[in-house]
Amino acid sequence: MFSLLSTSIILGALVFLICFWFVRRPKNLPPGPWTLPIIGYRFKTGHVHEAYVELAKKYGPVFSIRRGPFLFVVLNDRESVKQALVKSGEFFSDRSVPGPINWTIPDAKKKASIVWSNGKSWVDLRKFSLPALRSFGFGKKSLVPQINLEARYLAEEIKALHGEPMDPSAVLNKATANVMAQLIFGRRYEYDDAEFIEILQVMVDIFAFVSDNDPVNVFEPLIHTPWYKPYREMMIKQNKFIHAQLYFHRETFQKDNIRDFVDAFLADDISKEYTLEDFGRIVLDFFTAGTDTTAVVTSWALLFLSVHSDVQRKVQNELDAVVGRGRQPDTSDRPNLPYCDATLMEIMRLRPVVPISLPHMTSADASLGPYTIPKGTIIVPNLWAVHHDPKEWCDPHLFNPNRFLSADGQTVVKNEAWMPFSTGRRDCLGMQLAMMETFLLFTNLFQQFEFKLPPDQPTHSMRGHPGLTMPPESYKICAIER
Repeated sequence: MFSLLSTSIILGALVFLICFWFVRRPKNLPPGPWTLPIIGYRFKTGHVHEAYVELAKKYGPVFSIRRGPFLFVVLNDRESVKQALVKSGEFFSDRSVPGPINWTIPDAKKKASIVWSNGKSWVDLRKFSLPALRSFGFGKKSLVPQINLEARYLAEEIKALHGEPMDPSAVLNKATANVMAQLIFGRRYEYDDAEFIEILQVMVDIFAFVSDNDPVNVFEPLIHTPWYKPYREMMIKQNKFIHAQLYFHRETFQKDNIRDFVDAFLADDISKEYTLEDFGRIVLDFFTAGTDTTAVVTSWALLFLSVHSDVQRKVQNELDAVVGRGRQPDTSDRPNLPYCDATLMEIMRLRPVVPISLPHMTSADASLGPYTIPKGTIIVPNLWAVHHDPKEWCDPHLFNPNRFLSADGQTVVKNEAWMPFSTGRRDCLGMQLAMMETFLLFTNLFQQFEFKLPPDQPTHSMRGHPGLTMPPESYKICAIER
C-alpha cells in the first residue's frame, strides 16, 4: 500500500511539473524544440554552435529553447542579430552571467566586472576604463613599438627551436599576455618565468574547463560539487596572482607617477566604490580576454596558412613587396597590405574566437520581428551561424581570403555579416587593440618564418576545442626562418 501511495505521489508531482512547464510558457515566443521539464534541452555531444545551426534549419533563424530554469532565444542570422543588438539595443544589452562566472564575481551586487556587469555599474566602469587604458596606448598607434618589441621577443623564442616541431599556443600566450601585463601592471615577464608560465597554463585550463553545454552554466550550485573542484582551485590560483600585483601597486603607489591601469584606478574616485580585491575581478576581465583572444586568432592563422601554403606564399609576397625584410611591419602599412588584412578577416570569419557571443539578456519585454521576448530572456547571438550563412557568403565553409577583396585585389571589402567581436552596445571592449595586435603579430611572424606542419603529422582537425573561447585542438608546427 505504501509503495503504491509513494508511486502515485511521485507520478502526480511529475504530471504537475509537466503541466506547469507548458502552462507557464509565454505566448508569441519564437518556435523551438520540446525540452525536458526542469532540465531543459539536452544537447548531443559536439559543439553547441553547430547544434544551434541544425535547430535553426528546422525552426528558423530565431528560435527559443529552455535550458534549466531559463528561457533562451537564439539568433542565427545577420538580420536578427542586428535587429536585437543594434536597432533594439536598449532592450537587449543587459548581460546574462553563466553560473561558474557569476561564482567568481566577489561582491554581493555582482557589479565588479567590466564584461559581466549591467546598468550604472557597467556604464561607470566603461567610462573609467577606456580613457585610463587609452592613456597607456590601448588601441592607439603609440602602442605599436611595444607590440613590435614583444614580436621580436616572440621571434627569438621561435628561432631558438631551429625549425623543430612546436606547439605554438604557449609561446603565443606569453607574447599576448605581456602586452596586457604592460598596460595593466606596468611590467613584462621573461618567457622562462615559472610563475608566468604557470598562471598562463591555469588561464588556458579555466577557459577550456566549462563548455557552452555544461549544466553548471544554468545550475550554478553545481560549482560547489567535487566535479568542479579543479575549476575552483584554478580560480583561487588566478586570483592570488592578480591580487599580488594589486597589493604591490598599493604599497608603491605615488599619485604623481601613474605607471599603468592599476595605478589609474588607485588615483581615481572609482576606487572608493570597489575594494582592491573586487577590482581584481575587473583586472582579470581585461588580462584574460586580452591575452586569449589575440593568441587564439594567431594560432588559427598559423594552422590555416600551414594547411593552405598557396595563401601563405601570397601573404609573404605582399609583405616582401611592401615592407621588405629590413624593418618590422607597422599599422601604417595596413592599407598597402590588403591581402594580409583579408586573410586575417577570413580566419576570424571561419573560426571566430567566440563562436557563440557572450550571452545578452532582455531588460524589459521586447519585440523581435513577429515575436514577443519576455524580460529576463537570455539572448544568444550565434556568430558561427552568421559567419557560415550561405545567404551572406558564397561557399561559406571554404577558406577564401579573396572574398574580402575588391575585384582588382587592392582594397578590403567589408561585409556586415562579419562580426567576430559581436556588435552593438556590448561588442568587445578591446576590439581595436585585438585587431592591431593580431595584425602586427601575424605580419611579423610571416615576414620572418615559413610555417609548415611536420611531415609525419596527419591532416589536422580544424574544428576547434569547445570552451569559453574556441582555440584549435593542440597541434605542432615547424617554423623555418626565411
